[in-house]
Amino acid sequence: MRPIRFFAAAVAVCFSPFVFAMPALANGPTHQTETAIKAENARWADAFRRGDYVAIGHLYTKNGALLPPGGDRVTGSTAITAYFAKAYAKSQPGSVSFSNYEFYGDDQAMTEVSDAEVRDHSGKLQIHAKQTLIFLKQGGVWKLHRDKANHLWALGHI
Repeated sequence: MRPIRFFAAAVAVCFSPFVFAMPALANGPTHQTETAIKAENARWADAFRRGDYVAIGHLYTKNGALLPPGGDRVTGSTAITAYFAKAYAKSQPGSVSFSNYEFYGDDQAMTEVSDAEVRDHSGKLQIHAKQTLIFLKQGGVWKLHRDKANHLWALGHI
């Protein structure tokens, strides 16, 4: 009888972390939410490719902010629009791509950690960065709330 109790206790100890971790994993981002966030990234990239910085500004929440390293916080749609317009005023629109996504959150707030590459109009790599983005769902629409990258977005432009 004693070996059976010992075995049962050992099994309980080994599997209990999985039992407690399952609810946390079950509440993580769904495939649908990840797809929606990637679609917002595609909208951002498309607006950047067109040089439509007003459209980029509208992808952020009312209090949305860029957090450039070594620079001041840029808050609000109008300020974000002006930031990108100034940063890219003397260049033709380029492209941006995102990859190596990690998502953390739920169906109302999502954090994305990813890589970003910015290329000029000729395709030459200008910036390679790691970024952390926080999205909030407002009125059924995902909006960027915080946008932080590990480089200066306007490197060589301002």
